[in-house]
Amino acid sequence: MDTLKINWFPGHMKKTLDSLERDVKIVDAVIYVLDSRAYLSCLNPKIDEIVKHKKVLYLLNKSDLIAENDLKNMLSYFKKQGKTAISVQGTANNSQKTIISALKTLLSDKFEKAKEKGTNPIFKVMVIGTPNTGKSTIINTLYGKKKATTGDRAGVTKASQWVRISDNFALLDTPGTLWPNMNDDDVKFKLALIGGIKKDVVDQTELGFQLIGWLIQNYPSCLEERYQVSGFERETIEVYDDILKKLGCLQKGGVLDYDKGAVKVLEDFRSGRLGKICLDK
Repeated sequence: MDTLKINWFPGHMKKTLDSLERDVKIVDAVIYVLDSRAYLSCLNPKIDEIVKHKKVLYLLNKSDLIAENDLKNMLSYFKKQGKTAISVQGTANNSQKTIISALKTLLSDKFEKAKEKGTNPIFKVMVIGTPNTGKSTIINTLYGKKKATTGDRAGVTKASQWVRISDNFALLDTPGTLWPNMNDDDVKFKLALIGGIKKDVVDQTELGFQLIGWLIQNYPSCLEERYQVSGFERETIEVYDDILKKLGCLQKGGVLDYDKGAVKVLEDFRSGRLGKICLDK
């Protein structure tokens, strides 16, 4: 795979990491929101270091966009490491109950101590993750109405904010953040695909082409079903050209429009129209 030229670590992300180090000292637990399609790539090593001494609930969001078997493997991955993970679809009606129940189990020892003292505790929980994993959507689901700003792009949440979601929990919504010196090209590729890196700093035409190459190797049936193309032993560009023709991405004179085609292919992936695709195995 050709290297995607990505260098995006704006100043507000540095400030976010600094504030996370400060705020983590006052919270009882952490909700670590991951995009199920790229759950390993969404694990920010800087955040991992910050929360290593806290109780963490790993929340596999957008789980409807991957296959059931992949989801089972993910949950097994965390369980084997002695970590608590659950899967949700952020906007689903049952997500609120599922997450609050998991938090109560995670903090059961603190609930017991509060019960012995006859108090009704309010636990502080910090919500963290890389950009565009759905943190603010989760906040809104837990709150019961729109409280945090959401959007299908990186960098929507700019500042931390506290939200009371129940008698026992107050959540701190934090901006999504990457990490400095992100050198793993595979991680950059996958985060760019799920919208975790601002589109303005990624060559979308190149990203779309690389996605087709990756799908030929890993999910050729998705390409065949969506675009009615075959012959995947050919060069990637030949398959891509066939896809663009199927999509009608043509300029004047019948010249293929790679920019327009990339946008359509990436939208098909991000919306789930290409099928249930898991980037991290």
